[in-house]
Amino acid sequence: MTDKIKAPSGFKYSKTKSLIRFKWKEGEWDKGTLLNEDTFTMSYAATALHYGQSAFEGLKAFRWQDDSIHVFRPQENAKRMALSCERLMMPNVPEAMFLDAIKRVVRDNADYVPIASEGALYIRPFIFGCGQTIGISPSSEYEFVVLVIPVGDYYKAGTGGVKSIIWENFDRAAPFGTGHVKAAGNYAADLMPTTKAKANNYDIVLYLDAKTRSYIEEFATSNFVAINAKGTYITPESPTILKSITNKSLMQIAQSLDVKVEKRQVKLQEIDDFVEIGACGTAVVITSIKQIDYAGEMIWSQKTAGAVLDKVKLRYQQIQRGEVKDTFNWMFRV
Repeated sequence: MTDKIKAPSGFKYSKTKSLIRFKWKEGEWDKGTLLNEDTFTMSYAATALHYGQSAFEGLKAFRWQDDSIHVFRPQENAKRMALSCERLMMPNVPEAMFLDAIKRVVRDNADYVPIASEGALYIRPFIFGCGQTIGISPSSEYEFVVLVIPVGDYYKAGTGGVKSIIWENFDRAAPFGTGHVKAAGNYAADLMPTTKAKANNYDIVLYLDAKTRSYIEEFATSNFVAINAKGTYITPESPTILKSITNKSLMQIAQSLDVKVEKRQVKLQEIDDFVEIGACGTAVVITSIKQIDYAGEMIWSQKTAGAVLDKVKLRYQQIQRGEVKDTFNWMFRV
């Protein structure tokens, strides 16, 4: 094996050795092909381009000290992609095929997996309609692709937390819409509010429920988690929130550390009760929030610098890095 690479600073695209590409036509998937490319051609009439028939996942692979490579909970990503495919009328990617794709592409790009303490190999599986379909209907053909990218931290180190804003005139997801699946269009809708936030010196947008605008839902790219004065881990429950695998795992870890967990509706007016707030997801694990503004006012500021969330995050990362025993049986060796 060549020298192990160090993760680049930040979270950005870079070309690696290969990606893996599967095609679906006439009711079945092919066997998939590893390709040394980062572009492809498709019809101008593809449903992904006209009607947003596209979904994706995100997960990570880590190199342990014994040089073995492990992926964090890919079975959960396979299940969530199946939900996205069902909602967007795309053919399911069977779990066995999903896991085989992950294993093949990570093995082929093993030299790009950083040492776990320095970064990770980010894995991006995605599926899209590529058949020639101008009428509004599901595509006749699909592609499932998995690309991999070595990454470092999503946010700059040493920030002490990030600033968030709740916009009065933007919603993330409509009731009975697609907020609960990882549809590409969900993220397109967030581009304007997030760009506006960054132009005003905020790092991330926090969204309320679209119906009443009185309940906290999630951040633009991450679930919302909080610790109250009693040390309870609280996260919102809503049919329009993306079911975060990171959040699910953090809740299990919190309970194993004797931290009480509540998953329920969270009223915006409760925010004063929280001493810690974090944004959690694959790219960041947990990012500490230091301030939240709404309607021109600061409605929350950090009261405790990560006493509980940091403890839960540390155990999560120790499992990913192979530094403690994986009692949950989460790590998938490739």
